[in-house]
Parts: sequence; C-alpha cells; structure tokens
Amino acid sequence: MLTYQKLTNAILALPHNCSSLLKSLFMYKPEQFAHTRNFRQEIRLGHFLLIMLAYFGAGRIGLSIPYINPNVSLIWLPTGIAITGLLRYGRLAAVAIFIAAWLLEISAGFSVLVAGSLAVGNTLGPVLSKWLLRKQGFRRDFSRRRDVIGFGMAVMLGMCISATGGTLTLWLHGLNTDLAAVWLTWWAGDTVGALLAAPLLLSFSFKSLAGLSRRRKEIFGFLLVFALANWLIFASPYSHLHLTFIMVGIMIWAAMRFGITGASCAVLITSLFSAWTTSHSMGPFYDGGQANLLILWAYMTTMVLITLIITALQSESIDATRQIQEAYQRINKVASRLPGLVLQYRIRPDHSASIPFASDAIVQMFEVTHEEVRNDALHLFARIDPRDIEKGTELIRDAMRNLAPWQSEFRMHRKDGTVRWLYLDGLPEPEPGGSMLWHCFITDITERKQAEQDLRIAACTFESQEGIFVTDANWIMLRLNQAFTRISGYTTEDLIGRRPPLHKTKQQDRDFFEQINLSLAEHRYWHGELWSRRKNGEIYPQMVTLTAITDNRGEVSNYIGSFNDISRHKGYEAEIRNLAFYDPLTQLPNRRLLMDRLQHLISVSNRKDNHSAILFIDLDNFKTLNDTRGHDAGDLLLIETASRLQTCVRDSDTVARLGGDEFVVVLEELSIEKEDALRQADRIAEKIRQLLSQPYMITDFEHHGSSSIGVCLFQGGDITVKDLFKRADTAMYEAKTAGRNAVRFFDPAMQAILVVRMLLESNLRVALANNQFQLYYQVQVNSEGKLIGAEALLRWIHPDRGFISPADFIPLAEETGLIIPIGLWVLETACAQIKQWESSKETRHLTLAVNVSAKQFQQPDFVDTLSEIIRRHKIDATRLKIELTESTVLDNVDATTEKMHELKKLGIAFSMDDFGTGYSSLAYLQRLPLNQLKIDQSFVRDLSHDENDATIVRAIISLGVNLGLNVIAEGVETSAQRAFLIAHNCYAFQGYYFSKPLPLEGFHALLKAPESDQI
Repeated sequence: MLTYQKLTNAILALPHNCSSLLKSLFMYKPEQFAHTRNFRQEIRLGHFLLIMLAYFGAGRIGLSIPYINPNVSLIWLPTGIAITGLLRYGRLAAVAIFIAAWLLEISAGFSVLVAGSLAVGNTLGPVLSKWLLRKQGFRRDFSRRRDVIGFGMAVMLGMCISATGGTLTLWLHGLNTDLAAVWLTWWAGDTVGALLAAPLLLSFSFKSLAGLSRRRKEIFGFLLVFALANWLIFASPYSHLHLTFIMVGIMIWAAMRFGITGASCAVLITSLFSAWTTSHSMGPFYDGGQANLLILWAYMTTMVLITLIITALQSESIDATRQIQEAYQRINKVASRLPGLVLQYRIRPDHSASIPFASDAIVQMFEVTHEEVRNDALHLFARIDPRDIEKGTELIRDAMRNLAPWQSEFRMHRKDGTVRWLYLDGLPEPEPGGSMLWHCFITDITERKQAEQDLRIAACTFESQEGIFVTDANWIMLRLNQAFTRISGYTTEDLIGRRPPLHKTKQQDRDFFEQINLSLAEHRYWHGELWSRRKNGEIYPQMVTLTAITDNRGEVSNYIGSFNDISRHKGYEAEIRNLAFYDPLTQLPNRRLLMDRLQHLISVSNRKDNHSAILFIDLDNFKTLNDTRGHDAGDLLLIETASRLQTCVRDSDTVARLGGDEFVVVLEELSIEKEDALRQADRIAEKIRQLLSQPYMITDFEHHGSSSIGVCLFQGGDITVKDLFKRADTAMYEAKTAGRNAVRFFDPAMQAILVVRMLLESNLRVALANNQFQLYYQVQVNSEGKLIGAEALLRWIHPDRGFISPADFIPLAEETGLIIPIGLWVLETACAQIKQWESSKETRHLTLAVNVSAKQFQQPDFVDTLSEIIRRHKIDATRLKIELTESTVLDNVDATTEKMHELKKLGIAFSMDDFGTGYSSLAYLQRLPLNQLKIDQSFVRDLSHDENDATIVRAIISLGVNLGLNVIAEGVETSAQRAFLIAHNCYAFQGYYFSKPLPLEGFHALLKAPESDQI
C-alpha cells in the first residue's frame, strides 16, 4: 500500500523538478539555430538527451512513492512527458523514452530483461496514444472540445497497453500476484500523470508566458484565492465537509482568464496538494484511516477535464468571433479590391471633416488607418499639393451649391517624399443638421499621368541627336527625324514612300543583309555597324539599332531604326588599339601583342619544320643612367635602342618592349637544321650586342652602354609561351652572371639547376613543420683540454635525400627569407638545451654559441623575441653566446650596436664569427660590445706551412688581447695547430682535433667519457 512519508517527500520535490524540466524542454527555440546541418543535428541530440533526462528524473520521483509494488506508482508523470515528446519531436522521442524507461527500471533493481520488457510497455502506451491523437487530427493547444475528449480517450486507451504490459511482466517474473489491483493502479497512475503533465507541457511557450505576464495583478489575486481555497478544502479544520466543489469555480476562473497553460498549472498544483494532504491524513479523500485513492484519482481527472473543456469552449467562442470578423473583412476586401478607394467624406457646418467609412485601400493610398481619420480628416489636406488646393476648393464649393458630382485631380505627397496623382469622383448627399456627406471613389492615376508625360518625352526624343526612321513591314519609309537629314543629307521628300538606301560592299553583300533580316525575324532586334553613303556620295560608318514592332497577332507591322555617325569613334578605336598593343614610348609591340604573336608562331610551327628563336635583351646598368641623368635620358636611350634593334632584323621578325629596359626579338623562319639555326641566331644576337654597345649621343653627353642577351631556340608546338620566356630569361641571367655585355644560349643544364633549386626550396618550406632539422653540437675546449662549451650547428636530415649540406640550404634560406623562422627555431631549441644543462652539475658551466644570420638579426623585433624566449625558458642568459659575421655587424653599425647593448644587459655574450675574412674596420670594432673574436678556419688550416696565415693569426690574437676580447680558433685539426695557438696566447679551440659536430646523444656521450678521452 501507499507509504505516506515517501508520497510526501516526492510531492514536495515535484514542483521544483517539474519547473526545471519545463524550462529546459520548452524555453529553447531550435528554429533560431536550425540554419545549418550541424546545428540541426546538435539540436536533435539535445532534444534526445532532454527527453531522456526529463523522463528519467520524473520517473525517479514516481518510483519514490510506490503504491503496490516498487514500480507501480500513484501518479506517473513520465507518461505526460512521453506523450509530449512524441507529439513535439516524433520518432526521435520514442527511442529516448525507451532508453530512459529501461535505465529507470534497471535503477529500480530489476534485471536487464525485466527492465527491457517494462520499458517496451512504457513506450508502446504513449506511442499508441500519440498515434490515436494524430489519427483524429489533435491540436496541441486544446482549442476544440473534441481535442479534449479525444485526448482523454487516447490517453486512457494508450495507458491500457502500459498497464497490461507492466502487470504481465511483474506477474510472469513472480514479482506480484494481485493482477487486478496492480493493473488498475498502474493504469490510473499513468492516466492521471498524462492528464496532469501533457496539457501543461504541450501548451508551455514564450507566447503563453508573455500572455500570463500581462495579467500579473489578476494572477496575484487568483493565487491568493487559490491558496486559500486549497487550504480550506484540504488542510483546514473544515476539510471533512467535502468542499471540493469550490475548486470547480476557481478552475473555471483559471480556464477563462489564464488559458490552457495557466489552467493546467493550477490543476497540477491542486492535484499535488490534494495528494500531499491525503498522505498526511488530511482532506476529504482520507476517511477511516485509509486514503480513498479512487476518489482522489477521480478528483484529479475531473479537474483536468473541466479546465480543458472550458478552455476549449472559450477557444471555440474566440474562433467563432474571429470567423465573424473575417467574414466582415472579406466583405471589406471586396471593396478594397476595386481599382481605387471607396469612402464617405462628411463636411460639417463648422467646416470640420470626417470619414465615416473607408475601404482598406485608404492605408495604401493615404498612408493612414481609418481610425485616424474617422473623426477628423482635415489633416489630410496638409499633404495635398498647394497648387491643387485652391482649384479643388472652388470645385467642391460649386458642387455643393449645385448638388452636382465633384470631380477633381490633385497631387498627394506621400511620407517618403514621392508624389502620386489622384482622381476623385464624388456624389453629394445632404444630411440633417447641415452636414454634407460625399460618397467618393478615388483612384490613383499616376501611371496615366506618367504615360502622358512619356508620350511628350517620346515626341521630343524622336527629334534627338540620333538619326531615327520608321518604316512599314516592307521597309517603306514612313517617317524620319531632323537628325537623319543632318547626318545623311537625305530629306523627307527624298525618302518618304521609298526604301532606305543601302551601301553594298564585299563585306556588306546580299548575305550580310539577309543575316540582319534573319536576326530581326528571330529576335526582333539587331545592333551593329554598317557602312552607309551620304547623299553627297561620302561613305561613313554607322552604329545602327533596328527593332521590329509586332501587332497583337505577333506579325511585324513596322521597323524602327536609330543610328549614329561613328566616324570619330573609329579614329578613337585605332588610337585605343595602338595604346593597347604598342609601347607608347618606343612604338614597339608591347607584351600583350608579343604574346599573341608568339602564340601564333608556336601554332604555325606545328605545320612547319623551321626553327625559330626568342632573344631576351636586358640593358646593362640602365638604372645607373636613370639615377644619374634622370628618366628623360633613360627614355631617350630606350627610344634609340628600339631604333637600333629594328635595323638588325628582317620584316618578318618581331621586336617588342616588355617594359623597363627589357626587349624581346623573335626570329622566324630560321633553318630547318638546328646547327644552322643556332649559327643564324648567334650571328643576329652578336650583331645586336655589338650595335647596342656603340656609344649613344643623349642630349649633351655621350653614353656607353651594353646589353646581356639570352637566346632560346625552339621548333614545333611542344612548348608554351611561358616556358619560352622562362628559358630565354634564364639564358639572359647567365649572360649577366658571365660579366654582362654577353650572349648566352639556353642550356638544359640551366633548367635542371633551376628545377633542383626549386625542389630544394619547396622541401625547405616544409622541413621545419615536419621536424627535419636537428642541432649538432661541436665542443669548444680550453688549453687544458677541458670542455668550456659548444657551438650549435644546424643540420637538415631529409627523409628521402638524407643529409643535406648547410652550404646548399643555408644560402637558399637566406634568399627566401625562411632563415627567420628557422633561426627562431634554432634559438628556441638552444635555449631549451641550456635549460636542460643547467639541471646537471657536469654541464651547468657550459656555454652554447648560436649563429644568427644578418636577416634575422636585422628584424625590428629580434631583441624582444630573444628576450621573450630567454624569459620563457628561464635560463641563465650568460650561458648563451650569439655569433655574428662581420657583414652582419658592419651593415648598419648604429642599429646593430644598439641591439647588441640591449641584449648585453641580459647577459648574452657576442662573438664575431669568421673574423678576418671580411672588411673589418678597427674604428667600428672598438665600439661594438663584443666578448670574443673567432679566427676563421681558413687561416688555421694552413697555419703550419703558410707564413702569411700564421702572421694573420698572430695579428688577430694580438688584436683581441689588446682589445680585451677572448679569442677562439675554429678548424683546429692537429696538435701542431693547437700548440702554435697556445704559444701565441690563444687558449680556446674548436675543431675536428677535439670532436666533429655531434647530435645531442653523441655530445652527451662525449661529456660522460673520461677527460682523457674527451680530447
């Protein structure tokens, strides 16, 4: 039997849990975010989880108030949630309900099989109810009585499935033998739960909340009465008097005033309160020491049905009223569909005015509602054009005196500033009291006025600057304007009744005019150029537009033609073509025309065996002339160069200017034999080179110039214009590399080098991202053979090509700018290694030297970047040594010195790498905050047998000692070299004599070796 303590606890928890559930389930608007597939999937998943959680949570509450069996409850609210979910979200909810019910039964202590069987029944019952509701066309707002009755019947029938399935499952597994009591309790609990929860959940929305919020004062009063009535009926000393009928009136109040949502909420609360009081031995449903649950269920069901039926009746009443209003509106719409505005206009004796009736067209025509002018219409006159008010006033006065129709045209200014023409036709009707009622019909005649204006404009347009003529269907001239006469010289007397004159040429033959007729027949339009003859015999070009006019049967009735004299435009076209295809300075073909000719030449080469050649010519030191003598002198040189080039080639060849100081010569019709063609091209190229090397007289000075020429020979159409230019350009740069003033032919080996370089650059761009770089470490030792540090050397281990020499990729990285991210990686890795060394007593004294390229060091943020790396790794900056080359330091001494001083403040040391190989200035050297000079290995290598190298090394060591700098020698490979250096006060060394560069593992192994093995 029902345990009242559990019932009490569960009912007290229900309001909070239900409110949270309702808020989660219905205050979310999926249509706001359902514009993408991902959002829709996420929302469906959210609905799925929400139904599961709501069902499971409500089920746990229901299981906490058992009646006969742990799974048979007094009020089973999950049923209402299930039906709501199915009606709102369809089949998705069925899966969620089954899973939630299955988990719920498992949590109650049933086996997986029993839980699954119970879950099937708990799912099929709501599914059946939903199916029955769909079949009868159920509306979720309970706006019809048949919706209420149908909902109750569907729930009762559906819950038979749930009750039967659950009862049989418990009986088959020996969990209960009282089949009738269990079935009745199960069915009643499910039915009441569905009747209480589903209407509230189905009607809950932002719109319903907004409606309730507008009745806050009434709701507050209702809540006071509602609370008092519930106390009086169920919890007061008079509860034994069976005063439950009082609640009927209160529920009628809720249903009439607060709609389905408010009424359903009130029913749910009073039902929960009645159950709670009954569980505490109070109220009219507790009699003789036992709760009369059947009466309690009947009370709850009655309250639900009463509120639902009343709300349905009210909705039907509202719907009937709406239908009456719609019928009136339809009648009004009939009047509104008339091509104008129907209204009654009353003029009172005091000269005030009103509009007793107006069709809906008043909103569109006057931009006011009928209510705004029902009692006062004079303010409409403020928007009538002042030019029409005086005339209109006279007309209406005359009509009133004579009781004659009032007809007037006037302009109305709309709120957006536009003006519309209106036509008013009114009949007067005198009224008692002296008022005059006008029955008016107003139409918008703006289009008619515009058409009249268009006709006037068309008449003026016909006499425009274009020649215009009109013919009949047989091209017999009917009319022509003055411009026709002015352009052609023909007058009306010359052409009316005749065909227009045609000028026939080879291009404008009979077929040409037949094509015009065909276009007019198919498209009713033709536009193009024609050559015509004036009356005086002069031939001139026309731009003509012909249009065929058809009658209502679709047959051509007339032709209209308009034309302009485009003689001047033809001249413009020639000038534009010259600008588009020729260089304005040299009058040579430009890049565009050259490309076209080359493409044509390649196409022709497919049918011929002759070789052709392209010569790419670049003037040497042209920029120097521009900078020293000005651009005017440069332009004169380009003009003279173009003139000389044209004297070196045949008429069939092409000379073009690409831009700047670059010219291209295309040689056609060379020999079929490649050797002969090469000799021919070489002879012409050499002739050009010699001619361009001759002195130029430019204004008041003589200029001596030269050129670098790249030649590419080709035959057939197996090459593209782009490839030709690339090859000729490659050969030209080879001529530049050879010292300028030279001719070089394209060699496939050049292309191979470029391809290899391109592939190397492509691989280099992904090497950093693919972790292909490593740091190798070469030890630095002192004169005692002890390790004092190391130099970090960058190595590239390609997955396919293996080890790639730094001499191959470092210059390429410098050229492409990739040295900046690579150098940043080197600094990051080096600082991380220093941090690792600091954690060991054996390595914390070591310094690590890192080479920094000029391009990286010159970055504006280099100091900040390196400072951030040191701060992030938290290292002792005195253990980091930056190695800079002389070119880096001396490129911009002031900026370099400033950056070095800033980094010096952090403790970073600086070493000048490869010292002695550049162009060092002792004046700058003493200004730089250096710590060390590094003797280049080229001097150390030949130290023992080259006295010049020995002298340079002694001088560098002496210079470093005198400036207070440490000196380290790299490339030490023999004991004799080491001994010489020590003898001349150099006490730090680096080279293969001590160790070759090693990967990190090898370097650590060297550190762990005995000191005798380290050196």
